[in-house]
Amino acid sequence: MANTEFTCITRKIEVHLHRHGDSDEAALRLKNEYHFWDEINDNLYKAANRIISHCFFNDTYEYRLKLHSPRFQEIEKLLKNAKRNKLTDEEIKELKAERKLLFSDFKKQRYTFLRGGIEDGANPEQNSTYRVVSNEFIDTIPSEVLTNLNQNISSTYKNYTIDVERGLRTIPNYKRGMPVPFSIKKHGVLALRKREDGSIYVAFPKGLEWDLSFGRDRSNNREIVERVLSGTYDVGNSSIQEAKNGKRFLLLVVKIPKEVKILDTSRVVGVDLGVAVPLYAAISDNEYGGMSIGSYDQFIKVRMRMNAQKREMQHNLRHTTNGGHGRKQKLHALERLEGKERNWVHLQNHIFSKSIIEYALQNNAGAIQMERLTGFGHDKNNEVDEGYKFILRYWSFFELQTMIEYKAKAAGIEVRYIDPYHTSQTCSFCGHYEKGQRLNQSKFVCKNPDCVKGKGKQRSDGSFEGINADWNAARNIALSTKIVDRKKK
Repeated sequence: MANTEFTCITRKIEVHLHRHGDSDEAALRLKNEYHFWDEINDNLYKAANRIISHCFFNDTYEYRLKLHSPRFQEIEKLLKNAKRNKLTDEEIKELKAERKLLFSDFKKQRYTFLRGGIEDGANPEQNSTYRVVSNEFIDTIPSEVLTNLNQNISSTYKNYTIDVERGLRTIPNYKRGMPVPFSIKKHGVLALRKREDGSIYVAFPKGLEWDLSFGRDRSNNREIVERVLSGTYDVGNSSIQEAKNGKRFLLLVVKIPKEVKILDTSRVVGVDLGVAVPLYAAISDNEYGGMSIGSYDQFIKVRMRMNAQKREMQHNLRHTTNGGHGRKQKLHALERLEGKERNWVHLQNHIFSKSIIEYALQNNAGAIQMERLTGFGHDKNNEVDEGYKFILRYWSFFELQTMIEYKAKAAGIEVRYIDPYHTSQTCSFCGHYEKGQRLNQSKFVCKNPDCVKGKGKQRSDGSFEGINADWNAARNIALSTKIVDRKKK
């Protein structure tokens, strides 16, 4: 399985600490284990902030070496004013070579410092950050958790370094309740296990056993876990996180082998995001058909009902929560309703994204193209168009695209993003662009006098019925060669 390509998904499964019997000793053990877990939660975010701060300090140390090196500063100044100083190409080359040697010397001095004065040895970066947190937290956080935390934070900082230097982001700040990382597979031994009674648990450090609770299992988590236990799926380093409501969840990273399918890379599915129809899919080389996914009417019906319930509940709670006594408990019902509302959107996005992948596979399409969301639903003044206000407020198109991405990756389908400019106002048959060709949300009529297919059937009075506007936009997206990054630079 080592040479197989994988796609990674994360499954969120509720867990509870296992009680070893009904005796008083078992009850005391359970109490102590929850106390141990609370200590981890109370200190992990502090350890994470220590690590990220130390990573920044390591970089700053090398920067200060450069700052206090007269020769390095002199070289930088000479290179900056090379034209004014009339330096030859050979002189510039020599200065850059000397600067490179100084860089190497600074790095060597930094490593010596991190090794505690020892000049030679392995790269000490992660060892130095681990020593910092180990000295302070080893009594409250298991070493295995600290090791995984150190690797995760160090990797995160490394990915952020350039953006931090450019001022595009700040150093991350961690808070209580962050996921507790651990090795779910160590030296080939899986920490996910099954008892004789069929119950499944995670063997956590220090002897803690977290029982998995699948509930109604709408996401088919038990089947996925069973496949992990059987060796069909592999796993990556996972974590356990405590939510604000006190529930604990296993965030299980599952590596699913990519399906080996021979798909036609020249066939592209274009996906148009809309209002009347949330999704419309079209094939690049089809001059007919397509598939609409979802219903605006259903969306409105469900969300308006939920909003009415929320408004009524907020009205009833307005006067009962003023005093502050029991406020948190009184707000539980509202929080549950908001969670139910969010879960419904999440489920719909799963259904829609699955439908897109199935459509692509049925048509043997090797690629899916979608519009970049930057500016989606905004008019020429960069204000939200009136027709998009409601659906943009209550629907997560970004989440939907993310789901399509990872499901497509698992199926071996490439996902690309295109510039959305004029996709809804351009004829997908002749390429003619003119304002007003999309008459409304559902109808498109090409105004090019030489175009026949873009007008639809001709009526007896000489006018044209038009073609489906969403299908036309989706086909334009499928045919587009204006590939862009998902995020606008």
